[in-house]
Parts: sequence; C-alpha cells; structure tokens
Amino acid sequence: MGWKQTAAIGVLALAAGVAGLVVGSIVTGKGAPRGITDLLSRSETTRWLAEAWIEAARPQAPAGVTVARKGDPAPAVALLDRDGKSATLAQWPDRLVVVNFWATWCGPCRKEMPELDRFQRKHAANGVQVVGVALDGLGDVEAFLRDTPVEYPILLSPNLAANPSLPFGNTYGALPYSVLLGRDGRILDTRLGEVSEAVLEGWIAPHR
Repeated sequence: MGWKQTAAIGVLALAAGVAGLVVGSIVTGKGAPRGITDLLSRSETTRWLAEAWIEAARPQAPAGVTVARKGDPAPAVALLDRDGKSATLAQWPDRLVVVNFWATWCGPCRKEMPELDRFQRKHAANGVQVVGVALDGLGDVEAFLRDTPVEYPILLSPNLAANPSLPFGNTYGALPYSVLLGRDGRILDTRLGEVSEAVLEGWIAPHR
C-alpha cells in the first residue's frame, strides 16, 4: 500500500472518530468534550465547528423553561448576598463578569475556587469581576468559606429548590458551571466543568 492510500485511510479514520464523538456527545447528553472544543476554538478557521458542536450536544431545557443563549442578555434571576439582601448580576456594569455556579458538596467546585480567587485578585483593577453563585443554604456556605475564604463576592439563590444556573444554559444540571458576561451584560460564553486560572485567562483574552 502506497503512502497516499495510507494517508487517505488515516484521514478517514480520524474523520470517523470525530464523527463518533460528536454523535456520542449528542446521544448521551453529556455535552461536547471541552478539551477538544477548546483546541478547536483557538483557531478562527475551526471556532465555528466548536461552537456548533457545543450547541448541538447541549441537552434540551425542561418544558416551559426559557434558557438564554450566547448573545442574549443575562437572565435577571433573583439572588441574595450573604447578608440576605437582594442582589443582581447587573450590579457590576461595564465589566467582564465571570459567574461561577457552585456548591459546597461539589468536589471540582471546591478545587477550582483558589484558581478563581487568584484570577480575581490579578484582574480586579482590569475591569474583570468574578462572582460566585452558591446552590447551598447560607449556613453551609459560611462554614465552607471560613476554611476556604475568597475575595470575590458570593451570592445565593433564595429558593434552594430552584437551579439559578438553568436560565443561563445549564441544561446539563451539573456543577461547576461558569458564564462569561460581556461589559454590556450579554452572555459571551458558558462552560461546564472545572476551570483553571489559565483557562480563565484564555476565556477573557478576546474580550479585553
């Protein structure tokens, strides 16, 4: 077999493998693998493919629930600060806002919080704001933060039976889930799963 035939078989096998991954991510509802879509997003040529894959693999929202998409204004979900006062994500205008939905019982959430905190301290003066939204009760959150303090604000949902990340596109129902809001308050991107400081740097780089 010549090198051309070998190369052609290799390309076909690669294409079939990718197609299998795409179909599998849609059928299982687990979503597109972010490691691969992150690589695709680094190039202008393939970014459209990554975005299309992520959207195609996203599970459907429950009946009657409106879910925002990229480019939509951030949903005005009801939130509370740690003093029990009403809060909103719109209180940081003209800033890039990284909204991180988390819970004290979520291992990856706990692991990524120091990364989010370092990122916030580094960019506090650069028009970037990290905001955590906990899906726990205040007592659990306060106990956790005594051992793992962070400098960025933590908000809570007034209704523990509701999932405040769902209107932001988290139809997976998993945590952690992060949303990047533009300076105009619109959704720039969403991300399911643990983030690192390096990932966050790459996330905001095109929008500075």
